[in-house]
Amino acid sequence: MRITVSVAVAAVITLLWIEYSDLVLGAMGWIEHTQIIPAGMALSGVTILFWLVMTALFGRIYCSMFCPLGVVQDVAARLGRMSRKGSRRDYHYSPPMTRLRYCSLAVVAVCLFTGLLIIPAILDPYSMYSAFVLNVLKPVWGWVNNAVAAFGVYTGWWTVTYVSVITASLFGIALSVVSLAGVAVSAWLYGRPFCNTFCPVGTVLGIVSARSLWHIDIDTDLCTNCRKCEHACKAHCIDLTDHVVDGSRCVGCFDCLTVCPNDAIFYRPDRKQLSLPMMQSLDSPEIGRASACSGTSASASMNTDTKGMKNALNTISDETISRTS
Repeated sequence: MRITVSVAVAAVITLLWIEYSDLVLGAMGWIEHTQIIPAGMALSGVTILFWLVMTALFGRIYCSMFCPLGVVQDVAARLGRMSRKGSRRDYHYSPPMTRLRYCSLAVVAVCLFTGLLIIPAILDPYSMYSAFVLNVLKPVWGWVNNAVAAFGVYTGWWTVTYVSVITASLFGIALSVVSLAGVAVSAWLYGRPFCNTFCPVGTVLGIVSARSLWHIDIDTDLCTNCRKCEHACKAHCIDLTDHVVDGSRCVGCFDCLTVCPNDAIFYRPDRKQLSLPMMQSLDSPEIGRASACSGTSASASMNTDTKGMKNALNTISDETISRTS
């Protein structure tokens, strides 16, 4: 369902900006008001409050289902993993870049208050995606429309209305292409690092989602430390050393739930009360052999030390007897 909703939202937003008529705009124009940075610029407190409450309850569902740039990153990340083989396909846990996230958020906030909107337009995910559609895809759509219209006039097969193609400046086109390409390439290689570094929306929602009611939780009584969830995590936020998920960085893709072979990871409102502080089942043959080898080595070492101590005691005893004699 998450994928269906996210693709549908991205498709509607794309049609909203690419269409030359008001057909889509009239029916679905309201969807623009659900985006956070545009709502902040319009001082729409209702939209901002809505997403803060939803994030506090369910985590960063905006990032997983309602952000069009998130769909672009998910597609790029999927294609990137498909192009790699073996362990190179796997993601790994990485510490949070907290300072970078807060610095980026501070820069965007200052720019919004001072009216310097180019920086928020570059870093805001919705603005970045809509700028790419307006500056790159919309002119292409207009040219294709006019080509189809001309062909229809030439053959007499159909009638299509010509449109006035709107083109952006070269700077606008270049900025849109470079921005979106940079995010897509990073997603191809590393998953969704943009969401937890430079994205101001991700940082704000991450602060709220760190203690969200519904969250990803690991049952360490069931976990066998196979690391499949970590290798599937595009946000690099599953720390299996302590068996915790960084809720501030989790983008709610739920890929970890689908790959766990032991059903040891859940999306739920409570936290598992552990019967033991560490996981109880490590039934991997490699771990068993390693433990056996370790035990054998330790036993051999103890036997060697015991023999050495006996020899030393015998030597001391012989010296004492010889002195007494």
